[in-house]
Amino acid sequence: MANPITAMNSFLSSVMLTALTLIFTTNVSAQARLNLFTDCQCNKTLLKQEINYVNHALDPASAQVNLFIVTNYLSNGGKVFNLSFKGQHELEGNQLSFKVPVSAVMTGREVDEELTSRIKLGLAGFLAGTSYAALADVKVDIEEENQDEAEDRTDNWNAWIFEAYARFNTNKESQRGRTDLRMGFEADRTTPELRVRFAPNFFYRSQSVTQTDGSELISLRKDIWANSSVVKSIGDHWSVGFFASGSSSTFRNIDYGIWIAPAIEYNFFNYNEVPFKEFTVAYRVGWTHNDYSEETVFLRTEESLVRQVLDANLRMRQRWGNIFAGLSGGNYLNDFSKNRLSLNGQADVRLIKGLSFNVGGSYQIINDQISLPRGEASVEDILLGQSQLATNFEADLSFGLKYTFGSLYNNVVNTRL
Repeated sequence: MANPITAMNSFLSSVMLTALTLIFTTNVSAQARLNLFTDCQCNKTLLKQEINYVNHALDPASAQVNLFIVTNYLSNGGKVFNLSFKGQHELEGNQLSFKVPVSAVMTGREVDEELTSRIKLGLAGFLAGTSYAALADVKVDIEEENQDEAEDRTDNWNAWIFEAYARFNTNKESQRGRTDLRMGFEADRTTPELRVRFAPNFFYRSQSVTQTDGSELISLRKDIWANSSVVKSIGDHWSVGFFASGSSSTFRNIDYGIWIAPAIEYNFFNYNEVPFKEFTVAYRVGWTHNDYSEETVFLRTEESLVRQVLDANLRMRQRWGNIFAGLSGGNYLNDFSKNRLSLNGQADVRLIKGLSFNVGGSYQIINDQISLPRGEASVEDILLGQSQLATNFEADLSFGLKYTFGSLYNNVVNTRL
């Protein structure tokens, strides 16, 4: 009869040997294929399903190909995906970049399928001159174009895009309720030389709270505003424009207000590089006139002023992450003490393998609340936030960490439960 201890040792040895064999085989199999790292806000599940002849790596340093996709939103509601393939390791030096436009009328699924199809095509072209060329294949479907399709591509709107929206929301509980109504319209014409925009909007909010004594607080807010602008391109770095707006706001104590201002902007980078980097400085100076609902803390029922604003914005969209930093300062020319300085920034940066850090925040020094009404704010407005309150600053901050580790080449798609 066999010794039980010997039999158990033999069994455990077999299990360990089998496990080691499976691990080694899996790693060799995974490493034998091309490793692709994709950095995008896209449907990665569909990518894994459709591009199943590569390893979808979690770490960019371990991949022979890094795919970086930046999304830019168009004035017509559509988007442009900027795709950039870059080779590493044995594919060092290989690069490929192109754009994929998608229409505003396409559904989310159509956008996902179009982007995935173009990624497959781009990957095939990127690998064509490498030892991995056999991984990809290209199939071309040729359809005969008819006259109706050709006519459909004629722009009868002369580059104008129109959009209207309306949204109603209501929420009710035993002791409180809120109703919101938003409506708006936007007209936009964008060409390489000129951009024209016009956008009127309406916002209404009703809030109610039942107090402990049974009485009900009701507060209403109504804002109406319209913005318009004309911006002219001047070369690769300069732009000039003219802005105008009108508004009426119970929140800001304004019965009627208008603002008109010319502006100029300089981009230290070429505007063609906007998908990946831009550093702009813009200056605006203009005239504003306000009629107030109530007398202000400065004893005004109406006034006309001249205001200037200087903005500086930096945006970087790189393989290691995204960074935005903005600085804005403005004041009224009749009284420089009535001013505002704003600083805001966001960053999402990959620090090391699998570890990324994101932070965002803003800080404002506020000395220009010229429309504040005299007297004390009502209890309803304070509790329900239906009118602006006096403050000399505003700040917010958020940050977080994300760490991904484990199997770097798990290409399985399983969405059950």
